[in-house]
Amino acid sequence: MNKTLAIFELMRLDKPIGIYLLLWPALLALVISTNGDFEYSHLLIIVIGSILVRSAGCVINDILDKDLDGDVERTKTRPIPSKKLSIFESWAVFGALGLFSLMLLSLTNTNTIFISLCFGLMIVLYPLTKRFFIGPQIFLGLTFNPTIIVYAMTNELNNPTMFFLYFAVAAKTIAFDSFYGLCDIEDDKKLGINSTPLWWGSKTLLIIAILQFAVIGLFIMVGFKAELSSAWYIGIILLSGFYFYQHRLASQKDFLLAFKNNHWASLYLLFLSVFCFLII
Repeated sequence: MNKTLAIFELMRLDKPIGIYLLLWPALLALVISTNGDFEYSHLLIIVIGSILVRSAGCVINDILDKDLDGDVERTKTRPIPSKKLSIFESWAVFGALGLFSLMLLSLTNTNTIFISLCFGLMIVLYPLTKRFFIGPQIFLGLTFNPTIIVYAMTNELNNPTMFFLYFAVAAKTIAFDSFYGLCDIEDDKKLGINSTPLWWGSKTLLIIAILQFAVIGLFIMVGFKAELSSAWYIGIILLSGFYFYQHRLASQKDFLLAFKNNHWASLYLLFLSVFCFLII
């Protein structure tokens, strides 16, 4: 039982917000790429895939960070640094998640399999970027981004909304993970780990705001390319309310709460797309 709980903790199944932050954009891409006329099999693949991919990302992150997590207050109780699981056991969990992911991919098409494998390689490399890349959150935004994979699955790689949505999700991810990075800034300084807050310094909140402004602009372009009604544009402008609230939290040093609020912002975008594509 203790091992099972440790595996769940290793996969962060006890903290599902990471799944939500991957799942809601994936479902948003499904709705937009198909104009709301999607196959339910694709819906099921996305839900299961989001759980598997996020879990695999957490496991490989902990394996590669095994020499760092024990020195960080927030991560020192994780299964590997606390010795609840061995490195061998952790690799076995990662292998199982990879196998299940490949089985799930076999239900899709060739383009989806190829693109997913490319993104899978980036996911494995991501934990290393904090050691050699000045802004690992940027790599995260480009990597944990399901847009192109979903468009491949729905055979919509030529859809003009795809790249606007991809970069909107990327900018949104860079912004919210920079809030998250602010939580660990002191530990990152001690360990010599890179992050956008360390790179941007006192301009971090300003740059996050600029990224969020870009998100709004990119989503407006998605609506333009998809020829959506005025409801989409009104809804996207209202998205700024979430961002104002996040900056209010950040001004009070509640960086983790600002990060978590993006789960609700992403869910709001999904509901907005459903309203515009399926109801109007």
